[in-house]
Amino acid sequence: MIDFLRKFLSSPLLQEPKTVVPLREDAPRIFARVFGQDDGQRVLSYLRATVNARSAGPESSEAMLRYMDGQRALLQTIQGLVDQGRG
Repeated sequence: MIDFLRKFLSSPLLQEPKTVVPLREDAPRIFARVFGQDDGQRVLSYLRATVNARSAGPESSEAMLRYMDGQRALLQTIQGLVDQGRG
């Protein structure tokens, strides 16, 4: 069992392929291009309907509330970058 764990832990982990990370100043233009087309607008509409329209009940844990707030924050970040890229 210990040999298995050593082998398992010493093997290289799967990693994402190397990608070029865009500069922060390029992000608004990229987001506007991706989400500015019809399919991108549909994606944003879907996310707004599923993320913003959802409400937590009184039995929701603090962790669930934080999770939902994080989703809303991410959606807001995407929309903000799209708006910056258009303007």
